[in-house]
Amino acid sequence: MAHRAAVLDRIVEAVCYERIQPFFQPIVHLRSMQTVGFEVLARWTDEQLGSVAPDEFIGAAHSKSLLPVLTYNLIRTACLAAVHWPHHFFLAFNVPPSLLQDPLAMGLITDAISESGFAFDRVRVEITEVELIEDEDGARHAVKTLNELGIKVVLDDFGTGFSSLVRLSAFDFDEIKIDGSFVKRMTVDADSRKIVSAVVGLGHSLDIAVVAEAVETEEQADLLRRLGCEFGQGWWLGRPVPAESAVDFLNSLGAVGTVTSRLHLSPYHRQNQLEALYASAPLGLCFIDSSMRCLAANDAFCRMIGKRPDEVMGRTVSEVYDTEDVSLMGAAIERLMLNGKEEPPEVQFPGSRETYLVYPHPVTDEAGSPIGLSIVSMDITQRKKAEQALNEREEQYRKTVEFSPTVHWRAEVDGTISYIGPLPDEPERSGLDERMKSWYSRVDPLDRERVLAEWIAWVPSGEPFEAIFKVQWPLGHWRHVRSQARPHREDGRIVKWYGTFTDITREAALERQVANQRAFPDES
Repeated sequence: MAHRAAVLDRIVEAVCYERIQPFFQPIVHLRSMQTVGFEVLARWTDEQLGSVAPDEFIGAAHSKSLLPVLTYNLIRTACLAAVHWPHHFFLAFNVPPSLLQDPLAMGLITDAISESGFAFDRVRVEITEVELIEDEDGARHAVKTLNELGIKVVLDDFGTGFSSLVRLSAFDFDEIKIDGSFVKRMTVDADSRKIVSAVVGLGHSLDIAVVAEAVETEEQADLLRRLGCEFGQGWWLGRPVPAESAVDFLNSLGAVGTVTSRLHLSPYHRQNQLEALYASAPLGLCFIDSSMRCLAANDAFCRMIGKRPDEVMGRTVSEVYDTEDVSLMGAAIERLMLNGKEEPPEVQFPGSRETYLVYPHPVTDEAGSPIGLSIVSMDITQRKKAEQALNEREEQYRKTVEFSPTVHWRAEVDGTISYIGPLPDEPERSGLDERMKSWYSRVDPLDRERVLAEWIAWVPSGEPFEAIFKVQWPLGHWRHVRSQARPHREDGRIVKWYGTFTDITREAALERQVANQRAFPDES
């Protein structure tokens, strides 16, 4: 009580001698991290009382009928300080609707702005929900007056009062500020997160800018960005500072300006976009919540599993999938729910010849908490048939190689080998990387570097290539191989090299035999 009495005793002197000063807290565009404006906050440090809280001295000023003068001093001092600062930004002031409804007080406020030379369209007035409810008709008139002057009006602390969409629309607000209590809790409380998301979506739908208050951590700022909130205010983004520090803050950030374009879709646009994608996608799309219920599915998905949409929507996995598939899909979904990873299974539904590749993907909310699974089903029937035909052709080729001394290969323009045919002793369906490593390991170590160097040096010539080296053939036998390649040209340019590895062991042996006979002719 003694402290309150002392505040009441000294408030008159503090207001009259302008000892209550404006401090500036930046409002930041969360994507660019640039300052777009400042909220002006009243601060009083008394030589006897020390720092006095705003709740205390504003109440004291109101009881002494000094609130209009205090507001005039604060707005005039702030605008005079900021009028010569660089860059385009706004100043936001908390003004009780009771002052805005008083013609004399309103005159003081407009005089404070005009005397400073600060533009009216760079001023914003913040009004709380609670103050609106106290005198809605008077507040509506005040908002209209401010709009006529070019001053924008902000609904402050949205979500703490009796939020009404009718009221929000009727007052034609330019901005919504989400109450800081929700922002502080949203990283740990799902309900607060949903409220913040809903307010952001509401702002997008009404084309009203949304500012989140009390941003105190980087985690909160990141989450707000993911939710689509464009602007933030709080200690992590910048604390309230006196005028001389505020201008330094502006200069340190470089170009600053008011951001008007919004990159995030409204919930209305987003919903219709997703519905259009779901309806037209050639893939089967389905969303399963944490209770294993199918909450969304497109026509393609329903056709794949042979069900009508009404037999899928709202049903559990065990109801949607036939008995033969429930265990497979259920087990895959449960594993995915637990560890977030699962190889896409191939599924062939009963009575269907088609084969589907099912991609289950975990879905989380903005804070990373799991909320369900998105399932994408792709018809791979034709791909499976093509793979089967390819495997059959490769097997036929493999069997033929057993009786043939030739293996085919291909290289790119720069000489990089991009394909080598299989050998009969290689495992079936061995990958190209395995096959190329196998070939390289088979080449006689004395020949590897030589042949590779010869090939790389020859490629720029564009002429046919030939080299002979030793390779360990199937069953461990060492064979002589001739590598030959010719360039393939299109419009005069080399686009590929095509070549063969041919077993010339018998030819080499005959050549050696002939050479020996010439060196040691039969004297008989």
